[in-house]
Amino acid sequence: MKKRHGKYGQRKAISPIIATVLIIAVTLIASVAIGGFVFGIFAQGQNSALVAVTGTSLLAADFTANPAPTTFACVTANPTIPYLTVTNTGSGSAAIASVGITWAGTNNAFSASSTCNIGAAGTTSATSYLDFAGSSDLTATGATAAISGQAYTGTITLTNGAQLLLTGIWQ
Repeated sequence: MKKRHGKYGQRKAISPIIATVLIIAVTLIASVAIGGFVFGIFAQGQNSALVAVTGTSLLAADFTANPAPTTFACVTANPTIPYLTVTNTGSGSAAIASVGITWAGTNNAFSASSTCNIGAAGTTSATSYLDFAGSSDLTATGATAAISGQAYTGTITLTNGAQLLLTGIWQ
């Protein structure tokens, strides 16, 4: 037998180690791409709301124990007291469903009187006010009137189920 020499006589193959590394790299890249498409992780990061409570101005005199309707209005112009301020610094919008104020061992629920959308950062509705004027009664069983100088806590619930915590002092 003769040995072949020349251009095609000796063939070199890819090392098995390099081939294995290439296969693993291609598999990882494909899995990230498919996972991002299936679970939507890329789209969620681009249009998410980042809403926070940025101010509380609730007057104790406006929050008495009374079984009246308890709603709030969502406005973009600074209202007269009582109100809560919420600000969205994210690129997506959000909507507020309800507010709960805990005072003296009772949790008082307030619902939005109409749709309460908080716009994306840079829009006119990115900072909104939850206006409690006219219907700020504490209606929970056993509720007592708010006392100026005392602390309260609460939550703002978004329509997607997220909750924002708040604390304040009755004015």
